Amino acid sequence: MKNPDNAGGWRLLGIAHAENDDDQQTGDDDLRAIGAMMRAQEADPTNLEVLLALGVSHTNMSRLFNDAAQMSPEDANVHIVLGVLYNLSREYDKAIASFQTALNLKPHDYSLWNKLGATQANSVQSADAIMAYQKALDLKPNYVRAWESAMLTRGMYEESIRYYVRALAMNPKEDNVLQYLRISLSCSYRNDMIEACDSGNLDILQKEFPL
Repeated sequence: MKNPDNAGGWRLLGIAHAENDDDQQTGDDDLRAIGAMMRAQEADPTNLEVLLALGVSHTNMSRLFNDAAQMSPEDANVHIVLGVLYNLSREYDKAIASFQTALNLKPHDYSLWNKLGATQANSVQSADAIMAYQKALDLKPNYVRAWESAMLTRGMYEESIRYYVRALAMNPKEDNVLQYLRISLSCSYRNDMIEACDSGNLDILQKEFPL
């Protein structure tokens, strides 16, 4: 591609790959089609034809790898690709299930634990995400990507603590808020504040987490 910013050129290349009728190359061409369409979308995020083509390509690939997963259920890589595809289409529950299946087959794959954590974070399952990131770090303590992801997710918890404390100040008998506050304190490693939470000591909590 002479002009990498030419959305139309990338779209046409993607269509060419998608319409290739060579059965033996179907999977490779679908991957190339998705790659080309994603480059087109980067060049022109508002191009409706590109967005539609991306949706069709992802659907075709998902079907292809779902079939592959049924034929080769012990192939972890197939489930990983499915997880990535479901992530791209924002079907996070399906992506999580695919990564969990892959982890049953490859439990010591630190990068796969990180993928699971990132997907759970996108699905607003922050507590589960932190546990997945921690598993990745247990397997590879110097895994920078997992450290960055874990700190970002913990940062979300730390911010939420302030709002939970404010909500409790307005309604101290709200048990659900107390439960969420306790989870957030634990996930952000503020165990020093757990006792204050359990005893409902708002003076200490408000002093530590002002809003």
